[in-house]
Amino acid sequence: MEYTVIPRRGCAWLFFSFMLIIGALWGSALGVFVWILDDAQNVISSLETFRPKTGTKVYADSGELLYTFTIEDRQLVPLSQIPLHVQKAFIATEDALFYSHKGVRPDAIINAVFYGLRTGRFRGGSTITQQVVRNVETLGVGQERSVKRKIREAIVALQVEREFTKDEILELYLNQVFLGINAYGVESASRQYFGKSVQDLTLSEGATLAGLTRAPNINEPINHFKNAIERRNIVLGQMLEEGFITEKEYQEALTEDLSSRIITPEKREQLKKEGIDIYEPYRMKAPYFVEEIRKILLSKYSVSEVFEGGLSVYTTLDYPLQKVAETTLEEHLTKFDKPRREAKDFLPVSGALVCIDNRPGYEGFVRALVGGRNWEEEKYNTATQAKRQPGSSVKPFIWMSAIASGMTPSTLIDDSPFVRVMPNGRVWAPKNFDGSFRGPIPLRQAIEKSINIVSIRLVDMLGLPFVRTFFERCELNTVVSNSVGLTLGLGTVEVTTLSHTVAYSVFAHNGMKFYPVFIKEIRDAEGLLLYDYHLYQQREQVVDPKVAYVTMHMLKGVCTPDSSLGYYPTGHRASALKRPVGGKTGTTNNSRDAWFCGFTTDFTTVVWVGYKDNRSLGRGVNYTGGRLACPIWVDFMMFAEKDLPVRDFTVPSGVQFYKINRITGTLGGSYTEAYIEGTAPPTFYAVPRRTEEAIPEEALLEPIDQNQPSTSTTTEPTTPSETEVAPLLPPEEQKNPDPGF
Repeated sequence: MEYTVIPRRGCAWLFFSFMLIIGALWGSALGVFVWILDDAQNVISSLETFRPKTGTKVYADSGELLYTFTIEDRQLVPLSQIPLHVQKAFIATEDALFYSHKGVRPDAIINAVFYGLRTGRFRGGSTITQQVVRNVETLGVGQERSVKRKIREAIVALQVEREFTKDEILELYLNQVFLGINAYGVESASRQYFGKSVQDLTLSEGATLAGLTRAPNINEPINHFKNAIERRNIVLGQMLEEGFITEKEYQEALTEDLSSRIITPEKREQLKKEGIDIYEPYRMKAPYFVEEIRKILLSKYSVSEVFEGGLSVYTTLDYPLQKVAETTLEEHLTKFDKPRREAKDFLPVSGALVCIDNRPGYEGFVRALVGGRNWEEEKYNTATQAKRQPGSSVKPFIWMSAIASGMTPSTLIDDSPFVRVMPNGRVWAPKNFDGSFRGPIPLRQAIEKSINIVSIRLVDMLGLPFVRTFFERCELNTVVSNSVGLTLGLGTVEVTTLSHTVAYSVFAHNGMKFYPVFIKEIRDAEGLLLYDYHLYQQREQVVDPKVAYVTMHMLKGVCTPDSSLGYYPTGHRASALKRPVGGKTGTTNNSRDAWFCGFTTDFTTVVWVGYKDNRSLGRGVNYTGGRLACPIWVDFMMFAEKDLPVRDFTVPSGVQFYKINRITGTLGGSYTEAYIEGTAPPTFYAVPRRTEEAIPEEALLEPIDQNQPSTSTTTEPTTPSETEVAPLLPPEEQKNPDPGF
């Protein structure tokens, strides 16, 4: 019998295979361990530097929050400012064992997995720590609903728990969680639903917020009050079960009238009417001013820095003054609209107001800016974007050039018909507002009565290149082209209200131009200073101080009436301030624009009124800058100057004063006028010889303005006495001294 001998095989290959597998597993485990260590370091670094997305907060000078440029409405608060009962409400409903587990609850995860296998749907089993790491984008966990993401989430949560305290994790959670509508975090939610800080929430209110963590937009109390109450009661029950509150506290919270605490849109509007300003997400205060801030910020920083970087912007806006500016302008414009609303082509009249500070240390600060009547309906900013003709409010700059050329307030200019035949053959025959001519008239009286012919003659005498330099230097980015010609004397160039305000502030500063300041400081999310206006503020001496002061002094005369003479300059209503004030009215052709530009030692304020489509405001004296814009200016400035000391303008060296006859401009009288040293008023009324201009026949037959009657073109010079030539109010104003506009 033969046997087949089978060769014996050793166990070496089994051992080798086993060791190979063990080595592979060990290497994989080591690799995973190294990866976990490396990933843990990345996680810790990411979380240490993580900051929830917060927008740029814009503050008024007084600290009032005007607006937050943001994608997510979130206001960060430290845990120490969140009441303990609010913290416990969230813990009770989201993670009752938060302070005892290590970041992950295996029992909750296992239950969630079995539930998912059984039903095909996933439900929450996450701790607060897991929710935090899930919502921090830089950790890379994400929101994907999968087992893989859950494992990754658990690993990261364990890493976070080892490096951060429970309080740090809870603070991050309460500032990050979405709580419905626009609110991210408990502070924003508290202000959105209850109109107050989270620090002031009651137990019932805190439980209401905690109830929003699951399906916030269908449980929020403004639009789904019943759902919100049900969720609140569930949270209160969980707090009682966990021993976070007593039975008495539970019962009291259940019976609290939550409906009276919720700030609905209707209640918010009612409170606003009562003068109570309640926080409202994405609502701007001083919207036209804030819009200018947005433009400035985006010119300096990226979109993400502005809307997610957590900047703090401290502006120059005086919020109480801004509110008065908005209210005053709206009241006057509404009053103007009222009798016109029934017209078929009715269009609400527009207006703008800009106020700039003149006080030492605050020069150029924009204190109030109103660029429209309703931000929700018209985003176009008439204060900074709309270019309108200034009309007669351009005249002070022409008078300034006259003083710089050697003239004085007493210099006589002939107010007689002025006619030019244009290169195209058309005849230009401008008129004064009332259609009359006064003959030789001192410069100071001519500006007080806003005489068009004198303004045109000055441009003609001095030359456009010389005159326009004064206007261009004082304004902002305004260029007067050669095509404007002599019509510069009538204000046919275009300016913005902001630019015109800056230009008029030059008079209050003796020729020094302070560029407008909107922002004082910008700080980053950590409070570090990024921008300080002191380093960038621009100022420029654009006019000789003596020239600026003498012109300014004549503008004081524009606002100073003399009832004993029956003398009322165009800006006489500004005298209601009962303090040194200068200014000038402005009315363009057919009363399409009405201006009042005035200043004190404290503020320069300009008011504009007109229609967006450039239609006429009306005809006659009731539709001038003195009648429409000046009353708005007065009402605003009365508030602005309240409780401020009365100060006069600083007199620069090289200026001297004389007592003169206010009407004739001659030496000897009761009115004080300023003159540059080396010049003086005349001792007698020297009437200049008039050079008669050849008046084309067509000028007599066809006046340029068809709506005004033709006037006589010959006026004999006379030597007036103070009582004979004292300009009176026009007949219309004598019958109706104040139309109430």
